[in-house]
Amino acid sequence: MTKLSVDPIEELIAFASQVDACMIPPAVLAFQCKRLMDNLGCLAAGYDQSGVDAALSLARRWSGNAEASIIGSEERLAAPQAAFVNAVRARALDYCDVLSPGWHPSSSDIPVALAAAELSGASGLDTLAALAVGQDFAQRINLAAQANGFFYRGFDSNILGLFSGAAIAARLLRLDLHAFTDAIGLAFDFGIGTFQHYQDKTLAVRISQGLVARHALEAVLMAQAGISGPKRVLSGENGFFNLYAPGEPDLGLLTHHLGTAFLGEEATCFKLYPHCSILLALTEALLNDGPHRQLSDPARAKITLHASPTMRMVCGAPYEPQKTAEIDAQFSARYIIANALLRGQASAREFSAASATEPTVVALAQRIEVHEQHAFDRFDRFELHITPEQGDTLRLEAEFGRGWPENPADMQDIREKFLHCCAQSPSEGLRLNARKLMACIENLVEAPSLQALLAATREVR
Repeated sequence: MTKLSVDPIEELIAFASQVDACMIPPAVLAFQCKRLMDNLGCLAAGYDQSGVDAALSLARRWSGNAEASIIGSEERLAAPQAAFVNAVRARALDYCDVLSPGWHPSSSDIPVALAAAELSGASGLDTLAALAVGQDFAQRINLAAQANGFFYRGFDSNILGLFSGAAIAARLLRLDLHAFTDAIGLAFDFGIGTFQHYQDKTLAVRISQGLVARHALEAVLMAQAGISGPKRVLSGENGFFNLYAPGEPDLGLLTHHLGTAFLGEEATCFKLYPHCSILLALTEALLNDGPHRQLSDPARAKITLHASPTMRMVCGAPYEPQKTAEIDAQFSARYIIANALLRGQASAREFSAASATEPTVVALAQRIEVHEQHAFDRFDRFELHITPEQGDTLRLEAEFGRGWPENPADMQDIREKFLHCCAQSPSEGLRLNARKLMACIENLVEAPSLQALLAATREVR
């Protein structure tokens, strides 16, 4: 039998499985607390959004054990199913963090980490270290794949979350190197998602995030039970790079400063508005003060958006809200513009089904023209022309919306977002205990377990 060639993922796995939690720099652990707070806020706000009831009902049918918490309630399900439901809720409003090209790491990483830590009794430090190691693991693969081109080929790049999630759970469940390797291979074998669910504006956007979390944890549990997985995960004939990277990967980026630099913070976008990250700069520009805020009748203005090719592809379709109107709104440049001009705000409330189908806003959105500008190489770059019935044309242009690393949201932004999201949550525990939960998150590195944090999500005074 011919021996398989060494795959470059082996060095990443060796490091991820063996690095001591005490070796993770305090600043990296603090960033993981920021991720955790932001994502639990997103979960609180998305608690009863479309698709959640179905996800919870199915997860109950598929559960045989009460192993891990459904955040915000007393209910416990099998760990992969708890991660599934928590991930669907966290992703529901598209309010969660994102890394280019469209990977939403925390909405699967956090549910996996919480469920796996609850199973294993891991400490706060171990949980935060696992989150740091998992994000670093997948981001290195992401960078290597993108080295010679943007690597969308119609697949959902949340496949990267299978790598990060499996690394997180494998650490927290204390798998040895052999089983850790199988877990990563099995996670890759679950390859998830197609970009078509964004373009068709379906609930699969939310459900697929839950499947990433569930499959990552299932892969680790299978490896723990002795099931083997693929070994040549990155460079095999049908490995990740050959399937998904359009150009030759830069293998040097896989291990560049491995162990001294933990990647993630430098590339993470924290959203301050609950919609596609490509549109953050557009919303921000429209909500800022300016002559466009003084229009007497925006509905009668001629509005033309000149958008980057990526913005046009993902968010430039005609606005025709259908069965899942919330998702139509989250991924529509036309709706973003009409909403901001007519309502002057962009909170979760403006992305409900009722708001997304309000006739006046829909009518304006459908009159907006969108044209692709090939010269706009930054995906969120745009130029907006607004010509009122009387007066000169107003021009707005921007890129790097607030939240992207080039224009970052700070910790105070995340605290305010968290409290705002919890205040609107249908979960009484999350709504009433927001400040207590915030304190648990900010002090998690000292916590002997996650018991106090999980209790704070469900206690009702």
